[in-house]
Amino acid sequence: MCLIVLLAAISGIVGCGRQENPLPPPTVVSESRPVDEALLADGFAPGWRAVPGSYIYAASEDELWKIYDGAAPGVVNQGGREAVTQAYDNREGGGDRSFRLFILRFVDKARALAYLEKEIEGAKGGEKLDGADAGEIFDKGQAPWSRFVVGCCLVSINWEGSDDDSDNTTLEAVRIVSAKLAGE
Repeated sequence: MCLIVLLAAISGIVGCGRQENPLPPPTVVSESRPVDEALLADGFAPGWRAVPGSYIYAASEDELWKIYDGAAPGVVNQGGREAVTQAYDNREGGGDRSFRLFILRFVDKARALAYLEKEIEGAKGGEKLDGADAGEIFDKGQAPWSRFVVGCCLVSINWEGSDDDSDNTTLEAVRIVSAKLAGE
């Protein structure tokens, strides 16, 4: 009886060793610096500042819910690993100008590009961005918004105010963030 149990155990171990994982594990990029280092500094453009209290940083799956309001498992399953968001405003001259910057790091560039494709699906009239691996800026001249990938990071910029200078500010934000994320 002991011999039968021993043979069954050995057979099970050998059988488990022969099973192959159908999906290879994702290649994780080097995360030598936190994604929040790509945020814009106060004064990145004249009059612009980070809005106090709006910064949310998540370095782990457990913290992503703060940004995604319960959708973190879906983001994590698609390769999202680290996120940061910050609001910026400019109250000079009495205008109401603001935008939100959001950066999501994925385990690899392929997953960031796949997520970008879903983010801009159906959007029309976008213009390609210099300094980005992929992505566009949309509704330029009205309330611009942008989605682009640099390395393994997806960047979103959503304009929330109104101003004739929105194009220049948004493009400057794209340029700075792209340069900071270069080499990811």
